[in-house]
Amino acid sequence: MKKIDCALNAKKALVSLLMFCGISGFKLLSAESFRVSKVHEVSVAQSSESEAVAKLGINEALAIALPADQTFIEGLELKFDIPEAVASWMDSVACSVYGNISPTPKASQIDYSGTRAYVRTLPGKLSWVLQIPLKAENSIKSNNYTTKVDSVITPSKNIIFIRLQPVMKGVPEETLNSVVPITVKPILTNKGQIAFNLVPPEDKLEPCTIFIDDKMTTLSANDKILLDTGVHNISIISEFYRNEVRTVRVDKAKTTELTVVMKSLEPTLLITAPEGTEVLLDDVKCTTLGKEFVITEGEHKIKFTIGDYEIVRSISAIKGKTYTANFSLDLDISEN
Repeated sequence: MKKIDCALNAKKALVSLLMFCGISGFKLLSAESFRVSKVHEVSVAQSSESEAVAKLGINEALAIALPADQTFIEGLELKFDIPEAVASWMDSVACSVYGNISPTPKASQIDYSGTRAYVRTLPGKLSWVLQIPLKAENSIKSNNYTTKVDSVITPSKNIIFIRLQPVMKGVPEETLNSVVPITVKPILTNKGQIAFNLVPPEDKLEPCTIFIDDKMTTLSANDKILLDTGVHNISIISEFYRNEVRTVRVDKAKTTELTVVMKSLEPTLLITAPEGTEVLLDDVKCTTLGKEFVITEGEHKIKFTIGDYEIVRSISAIKGKTYTANFSLDLDISEN
C-alpha cells in the first residue's frame, strides 16, 4: 500500500511539473529541435467522406497533408483510440501540434525542428477527440466530447505535424510499447461557393454589377465567392448588357458553376413559321428562322406568305428588348 501511495505521489508531482512547464494543453511558441522514431504520413481532401487512419507508437509522429485548395476546410478532427495501458497511466504521454516544421516531413526523416503550437497530455479515457482550427473564422466549439485547440494553427507547406512523446518517468514498458490509432477528418465549413462565368457577346467583357440576395458584391468577371448554404438570388446589372436574373442553390463544401451568356442591348427578333412560308423583313427575304438575331432600333415590317395567303405585321423595336414573331396556321373544328 505504501508503494502504491509513493507511486501516486510521484505521479502527481510529475504532472504538476509538466503543467508548470507548459504540458497542460496551451500553446508554446519557442522553436525546438527533436527526434522521433518514425513518421507516419496521411492526407485529407475537401470532402465529408475524406478520412485517414494512422497507428502511432509512443515517440512517433504524424504528418497530415492538406490539399492545396483549402477553401472549405476550417479545421481538422483527430480521434484518438487510447489503449488501456496509456489511459491507466493518465498524463504519461503528451500530444503536441507543431507549426513551421522543418525539414518537410517524410518517413525516412527522424530529426526535426519546429514551433510547438499546442501540447496536452492524453486523458485517462479510451477515446479522445482533438479539433484543430486552421482558420480564424471557424465554427468549431468545445464540448463534453471534444477538445478544441485554443489557437489557430497555420499549416507549414500544407502540413500539420502531430507528435506523441512520453513525459513521465517510471512508466511501464507496456505503456511505452502501446500503439495509438488516430483517425483524421477534415472539418468543413457550412458554406459553399459560386463560380461565376460571364460570357460576353464579344471578346471583351464590359463592367457588370452583381447583386447576391439584393446585396452588391465585388468580384471580377470570372470569380468565386463563398456563401452560406441554401438558395440565393443573383442579379447581374450592366449598362452594356441586358439584366440577367438567376436563382442558385449552394451546397455545403461544394462549388456551383454559374455560366451566364451576357446579351447585347441591341433589340433582337425571333421568327418562327411553318415550312414553306416565305418571310420578308422590311421587304427583304429572311432566312434566319427559329433563331434569335439582332435588329436595329425603330420600325420594322414583317410579311408572311404561304400560298395565296399573306399577313403583315409591324413592330417598334427598342433597346434591350427581344421580339418574337410566330406565324401559325390553325384549324378549329366545333360541333353544335
